[in-house]
Amino acid sequence: MSKPDARSDSAVKPLAIVRDVLGGTLRRLWPLAALLALTTIGAMAAELAPPLLLRRILDEHLGAGLAQGLMRLAILYVGALLLSSTLGFAQTMMTTYIGQNALFSLRLRMAAHLARLPMRYHNTTPVGETMSRLTADVEAVDALFSAGLINAATDLLKIAGIVAAMYAISPLLCGVALAVTPVVFVLAEFFRRRTFGAQVGVRRSVGEINTFLQETFAGVRTLKAYGQEEWIKDRFQIPLASNLKAENHAAVYVAYLPCVMQLVRAITIALVVWLGGRMGVTARLGVTVGGLAAMADLIGRLFGPVEALSQEFQTVQQAMAGLWRIAELLGMPPEDRGQAQGIERLPAPDPAHPFVTVQGLSFDYNPGAPVLRDVSLAVRPGRKVAIVGRTGAGKTTLINLIAGLYRPEAGQIAIAGYAPHRLDPSDRRRLIGIVPQNVQLFEGTVLENITLRDETIPLEAVIGAAQTVGLHEAIEALPDGYGSRLGEGNGSLSYGQTQLLALARAIVTDPPLLLLDEPTSGLDAVTERAVYDAFRAAGRSRTILTISHRLSGVIDADQVHIMANGQIVQSGAPGELAGQRGWYSVFKQLEDLGWQTTA
Repeated sequence: MSKPDARSDSAVKPLAIVRDVLGGTLRRLWPLAALLALTTIGAMAAELAPPLLLRRILDEHLGAGLAQGLMRLAILYVGALLLSSTLGFAQTMMTTYIGQNALFSLRLRMAAHLARLPMRYHNTTPVGETMSRLTADVEAVDALFSAGLINAATDLLKIAGIVAAMYAISPLLCGVALAVTPVVFVLAEFFRRRTFGAQVGVRRSVGEINTFLQETFAGVRTLKAYGQEEWIKDRFQIPLASNLKAENHAAVYVAYLPCVMQLVRAITIALVVWLGGRMGVTARLGVTVGGLAAMADLIGRLFGPVEALSQEFQTVQQAMAGLWRIAELLGMPPEDRGQAQGIERLPAPDPAHPFVTVQGLSFDYNPGAPVLRDVSLAVRPGRKVAIVGRTGAGKTTLINLIAGLYRPEAGQIAIAGYAPHRLDPSDRRRLIGIVPQNVQLFEGTVLENITLRDETIPLEAVIGAAQTVGLHEAIEALPDGYGSRLGEGNGSLSYGQTQLLALARAIVTDPPLLLLDEPTSGLDAVTERAVYDAFRAAGRSRTILTISHRLSGVIDADQVHIMANGQIVQSGAPGELAGQRGWYSVFKQLEDLGWQTTA
């Protein structure tokens, strides 16, 4: 599991997330919040009515042997209970609605922040870890927003009202009941510390499970091909056992706390009743029999919200563990792209000036391990340039930097005068088309997979791109044409057709520059020839940069750059390089002899 950036610890705090998300939701839904406050006050009043009515029934009627008016007080007693239940139902509905809106805002904030994180985060963080933060940790926070905080505030208000009523009946007995408060606080603090640590362990173990599942199902074809099902089953027991241990550890404290609170409540009620009976209900305490009965009832009602607070306390602890992990994500610094640039109108290509310029480019993923070192090249408009080298030479990193996926650490990149990493994504797509080595199909229609759900791209452009790459007829043969669904569990294209779809996706916005990353890797000879033809058709009047680990993967290159150890070691036209001593001739001789140059 990847460790969060150390700078994130002080960047975003969990309580700041609660303040921003829940506070913003309450301001947006202020009429509902005001109604919730009124409902809470009404529920508190309805909670106090039954014990006070019970005191009147005992003192003024049963004690005096007076039956007149007893039925009215009994009806009021039942009515108060019904009113309290009704207001409690309304309160639950409103708190849930407000909480779900707050959760919606939190998910949007996390999604927006993930989109702003640099590629370094996505390259170094397991997908399962990110999924765990977006699912399990958010679900833990769900209870906090849906009930925990608001119900806790409501229960505190109830406690204040009950204590006031108890004090009005008998300050001495009220003091006796409240003397238990320090014990409750000590117990709560004891469980708080241990529950929080246990819940953090649970959240981490869930993240380990999600990471394992993501990696397993991403490579399920390989695992089944090599018959490693039993090995996976055995390995899965490790994160499962860790999760079971963490859950059991947390369950101990969750189970103990309500029992302890019940015992404290029973002892307190018994102590008050014993004291009242021992000292006399009228002589020294100044409280009647009905008052003593009401006091016992109020103590029971007092510990009701106290026990609820204890349960909400567990919810808050679970949510805080999730909030800390969410805060770690939100605290990770977003990508610094420098001053933003926008493209109002692409300039007309000038054959006398380079269209793509790379000057003194250096880059590393980890400090002290440079991937590119002082790379420079210039590509004129309409030229076809190939970058060739063995695996690990830095070819893909160079293409990713030209595509604007990373910000250069040293040196400059300019495409038509624009720094690609500073462009708005929509403008960058108008300027650059990218065909990666591994094509990703998304759940959705063929149309959505080509446009990537960009509604500004018209259907005519999609059809034109598919016709250019020779995929239109294959799409039309699908059950719903461009409306046919692709992805897991839906119709699929062949591997070669997927490559063509990626090319159609790249040229649908008619960009002047195409970046091709091993575009024919894994294709058979016939399919490779068809894909080559599609690239030639799509590349007319466009500038193309192709990377390949073999010379046979170069498509009609006007110029070839040989890379080794993060540097360009040889450059020139293919015909010129073939007659020179150097890297190109070595690669050519090895391929002619049937040697592979990928190792």
